[in-house]
Amino acid sequence: MLFLIPQSIHAALSGDLASHWGNGSVPSLIHPEVVWPAIFHHDDGWMTTDRSPPINPETKRPLTFLDTPTDLAHEIWTKSIEGAARISPFAQYLIAEHFMSLREHSHAADTPAGQKFVHKYEELCDTWRDNWESRHPLCNDQEVKLAIEQLRFFDWFSLWLCLDERTEPHTFEETPAHRPLTITPQPEDTMQVDPWPWNTDHMHVAVGGYLVPDRDYEDTDDLLLEMNDWCRMEWLFVPAT
Repeated sequence: MLFLIPQSIHAALSGDLASHWGNGSVPSLIHPEVVWPAIFHHDDGWMTTDRSPPINPETKRPLTFLDTPTDLAHEIWTKSIEGAARISPFAQYLIAEHFMSLREHSHAADTPAGQKFVHKYEELCDTWRDNWESRHPLCNDQEVKLAIEQLRFFDWFSLWLCLDERTEPHTFEETPAHRPLTITPQPEDTMQVDPWPWNTDHMHVAVGGYLVPDRDYEDTDDLLLEMNDWCRMEWLFVPAT
């Protein structure tokens, strides 16, 4: 069976992980009034595609974010960036910086389409950041860098949970706190975390997705016939003992 977690649901999980983040030893979200919704909504552009997932013609399986064609990825990312305007120009800046980094480290980085995407948003990011800093003159380069790091970290944290069943300890070497974070799976979907990064005594998070047969699919309509079993995955994070 395949468990299809919509990208927008993965992003919501990243937002859930970011909530209550920070305590005496781990820094809280910077400018949370903008950074938290930017994290939560950074993949909203996927919503239409999530409802009717394209099929990879080579594998006959639903496309994932890893094998989405360049032009489609740019279309989706653009929707996410434009949608963030309802939050703040700074949210647009953060999400655009995130996607530009993904493109710059991808196989399409040096293609005309890849370069056009990056150049377009480099210019727009200057405008969005200037707009933000004109209203928040105390915001400095260090805070901006931290905000980008936080979005990227929670995106990867969520993906790590969603991409596979985790049974072995994993250490995130690069975190916004600039110190490693180790996750150790325990029975019954419990995860021990060291050091403890939240300001609560535990964290319970979940995602939903469609459970579909692992078979060849002719097209999206063929897949949609199977997308009728909505399931839930959940994790309980607790401090390491």
